[in-house]
Amino acid sequence: MNKSKRWIGLLVGTALFSMCVHADEFVPIKPELPLQLYGDCDEDVAPAYVPSGWMGRIDSIEMDQCWDQYPHSGDSCIKVTYSEPRNWGGIVWSDPPNDWGNEPGGWDLSEATNLSFWARGEKGGERVEFKCGILRGKRYSDSGFATTGRIKLTDAWKQYNLPLDKKNLKCIKTGFVWVVLGQRDPVTFYIDDLQYE
Repeated sequence: MNKSKRWIGLLVGTALFSMCVHADEFVPIKPELPLQLYGDCDEDVAPAYVPSGWMGRIDSIEMDQCWDQYPHSGDSCIKVTYSEPRNWGGIVWSDPPNDWGNEPGGWDLSEATNLSFWARGEKGGERVEFKCGILRGKRYSDSGFATTGRIKLTDAWKQYNLPLDKKNLKCIKTGFVWVVLGQRDPVTFYIDDLQYE
């Protein structure tokens, strides 16, 4: 990449970061770590991010945040089913809830080095992508992005880690995202113990 293109990239990145952090004098708060996004459904704690951004074929998505059969730990886990084989669906955990980059919000997660969660499939073989920081080119965008890529789940609980130590986390508005592409059969999977650390 030549110097002029590199400087253009830096300026664009700086502009997005500036919009996220400084628009309307909003500065994201730096939380104590670990920052839990999900533990048990009955925990009396205000969540940092809310699973409010439903995407794709939302009529084919079912999500139960209080599923009490075979959680990884505690009394419950999240159960997700996506049933449309010819399309895609997903849910975004965002701050503020149900915002797509039009409102100030987000958290300064710059001290986090990892996004950790446990997941399993109903049968094994289910393909799901997990990520964070998906807002780009918005008035209030995420400052960084990370993804697992599409991974194949097993039918046993497994811990997944999304390394963040080289990411710009000064303002993360979309703290967690899952996305499923339609598969031959309905896709059912489970998530538990989701946190930044």
